[in-house]
Amino acid sequence: MVPCWPPIMRADTAAAYVNEKSVRAFRRRVGKVYPHPRNVRGRGKVWLKTEIDQAIAALAGTKKSVVDAADVL
Repeated sequence: MVPCWPPIMRADTAAAYVNEKSVRAFRRRVGKVYPHPRNVRGRGKVWLKTEIDQAIAALAGTKKSVVDAADVL
């Protein structure tokens, strides 16, 4: 079964999404490899899946990640 990742993630979910060994390892790479979190009222610090995807695409040398099928055309 393929997991469905939420568009807004807490640190534990974001760490799992990028396959980091731990939340601590994920947080050490924030600002270097991964984007800084957003501070959302009532939720605290969260990461946007689209921003994580863009950071990963930048690591691969891809200018833009495909977010929508319209981006492919």
